[in-house]
Amino acid sequence: MAEKIVLIAGASGLVGSAAIARFAAAGWKVIGLSRRAPARLVPAVEYRCADLLDSESTHKASADLKHITHLVYAAVNETPGDLIASWTDPTHAARNSRMLENLLNVLLPVAVNLQHAALVHGTKAYATHLPDRPTVPMRESLPRPAHDDFYFRQEDLLWARRRQSRWTWTVFRAPMIAGGGHGGNLNALLAIGVFASLRRAAGLDLPFPGSGDNLGVMEMLDVELLARALAWAADSPHARDQTFNIANGDTYVWPDLWPVIAAEIGIPVGRAQARSVRDAVFGRPEAWGELVRKHGLVAPADPRAFLGESCALADFALGHCARSVLTSTIKIRRAGFHDCVDTAESVVKWLRRWREQRLLPPR
Repeated sequence: MAEKIVLIAGASGLVGSAAIARFAAAGWKVIGLSRRAPARLVPAVEYRCADLLDSESTHKASADLKHITHLVYAAVNETPGDLIASWTDPTHAARNSRMLENLLNVLLPVAVNLQHAALVHGTKAYATHLPDRPTVPMRESLPRPAHDDFYFRQEDLLWARRRQSRWTWTVFRAPMIAGGGHGGNLNALLAIGVFASLRRAAGLDLPFPGSGDNLGVMEMLDVELLARALAWAADSPHARDQTFNIANGDTYVWPDLWPVIAAEIGIPVGRAQARSVRDAVFGRPEAWGELVRKHGLVAPADPRAFLGESCALADFALGHCARSVLTSTIKIRRAGFHDCVDTAESVVKWLRRWREQRLLPPR
């Protein structure tokens, strides 16, 4: 059997790091590509650095990758300090489209053994970040919303490059992703864990930072479940040239999930009170730095360096829970991927793992 070699772009991020661990554990040869070196390295994985916005940097890092058989693309470039507004900015769409285009321009002429490429997108493909209420459930067959998004630019790019070629593609659309650790720029659950830890250190309770009437039904995705789906799609004939919604398989309401988070951090739940996680965490950065020093954490003392845009993403997730945002995952189940995860158990798992990794303070 020919050796299977996967290139994972976005290796330092939430999804990329989980995909690397999964493919490596399954015996694949793995090459990780990212703008900066990941905080945690997986043994036997080859890591390369490249700025995908720079065609020359991309060429230097990947022009010799003629033997790769699979590509997982999980790279994203968000706008610092302007996360939500940038999602409707055409320059944001163009920037992220150019990153994939630069990589394909280098890879496709040389990677003659390429079999499959996978993209990881989100539910913004259904305009969940826009004012109109999304269709429930959101299905892959729905027409594209009338707005510019790099998801669609990247999908069109794959379609165009795939013509008259033997390789195939799969696109995954995910809700809020839980997991990862240091190095991820978009990790809402970790930001919530930092917010709760700061409240606990100050001797305060943990109020739900939104209205108690916000009872929209939501979904979450454990990043390790997504990594398993990426490995499945790499080999499954039923995943070829398909777009799939993917989620844990259950649902939750934020105010009902909040006591699970509070109990795991070891703090009582307070009365719901509208507030910003971002303002609470970044408003007094010295408070987090004190926790880092007191408990010998490996997380950066600067919460901005630690969390990036994660707090802004947490505010968006918590602030939009007045409406239900649900996908249909029937299509991926019928295609043969049946794995599922209990969301409350996933949240507890990651909060505990982050304590074990000394990213969050002990209870």
